[in-house]
Amino acid sequence: MGHVEERAAIDNPAFTADVQALAHAVGLAIDPPVTDPLALDALPESMPQEGIGPDAAIDLVAQIALPESSSLRDPLAASRMATPTPWLTWAAAVWAAARSENLLHKADTPQVNALQDRVVDWLAPLWGMETGHLVPGGTIANLTALWAARDGAGATTIVTSEAASVSVKKISRVLGMPLILIDSDPDERINLDALIDFARRDPDGMSRTVVVLTAGTQNTGAIDPLKDAMKGLAHLGLSPAWWHVDASWAGPLAFSSRYRGLLKGIDDADSVTVSTHKLMFQPTESALVLFRNAVRSDAVLEFAGPDNTTQIGLLGSRSDRSLAIALLLLAYGQDGLASWLETGIGNMMTVAEALHGRDDVEVFNSPTSGVLLWRPLLKDTDDVLAQLGATVAGLGLADGRHWVRQVGSNPIMDVDELIERIFHVLDDPEVEAAVDPTRTAEM
Repeated sequence: MGHVEERAAIDNPAFTADVQALAHAVGLAIDPPVTDPLALDALPESMPQEGIGPDAAIDLVAQIALPESSSLRDPLAASRMATPTPWLTWAAAVWAAARSENLLHKADTPQVNALQDRVVDWLAPLWGMETGHLVPGGTIANLTALWAARDGAGATTIVTSEAASVSVKKISRVLGMPLILIDSDPDERINLDALIDFARRDPDGMSRTVVVLTAGTQNTGAIDPLKDAMKGLAHLGLSPAWWHVDASWAGPLAFSSRYRGLLKGIDDADSVTVSTHKLMFQPTESALVLFRNAVRSDAVLEFAGPDNTTQIGLLGSRSDRSLAIALLLLAYGQDGLASWLETGIGNMMTVAEALHGRDDVEVFNSPTSGVLLWRPLLKDTDDVLAQLGATVAGLGLADGRHWVRQVGSNPIMDVDELIERIFHVLDDPEVEAAVDPTRTAEM
């Protein structure tokens, strides 16, 4: 019986870990360098013929890739749905890059594939689902779900709210499925009467329709009345070919006993999308697509590949996106993640309460899922936004007007300092006064 001789690795410094340099790179992630506006000018215009060495490359690119001004770890960060990432997820990224395992080849990566399957098994029941997989982002997750609806349930048309994610519009083009938009209420929840009226006008067509409900709109964080929508059609004896819930933003509320009731009815959907890089504190380009019936979804999504490989979904070669989630859940548990998202939502509730105490501010909504819209009555909204800064606040559009939009995705926020910053801008006489507090913004 033959044997494989041990062979000495060829000495190549690029593939031999430089522990000191890696430690320096990690240190820069923890304590970013001062952003140098001239760093981009130091990049060569064309492909470098000869390198400048690892140390110099790290120091140069860090000044571009790690700007302090856009850090999600800023204690005042409140403008985006993305969350700061716990340091354990950084370790997962290093491990994944170091091994560069391709989960397509299950025979080569049996334990890593088993880990990903186990993580999905942990998560899927939170939303009443049976199976699913991790994909790079909510758009791919939604596309995968609606593909399963088309080829697995015969859906030919997509029906959703006008406040639904723009990804649904893109997907309708990709899949060649006509898109019908249903009116939404002022708070951006789908209008149930409009949905029921649509179903009544074309009862036969509902059997060829996938209805997409939203749990957490991008603008206001509104959650469609999931249970009422499903029951409303059922009472009419109507049932769409497929129910999909795009829970990209609010899906992780299922972790929390305090907030999971906001998702009532989600377990009756045929598929659910959750962007884990939002309230599950994962790196960008990480999402879950989940299905209630594994047999039905796998019949559409599973393909036999070369070398006895099996591909499920759109992705062929794919990296492991379960490492970071596995580390967080093992380290902190469901309760730990729930406490972080509860802290973020609680911070926005505190900001809303403080703003309600002022006569010169109008608050648009209760930040139940962590998204708050408000506007100054005596100051120009756009100028207030400019003075607050892009890290602190973003632009919201509702009721034909501009609003200050802030998001409770940051569990390490200093909410007292944030309120102080807001009040300072509102009280600053130098901030431009509103010309007409009821002016209609150009849409």
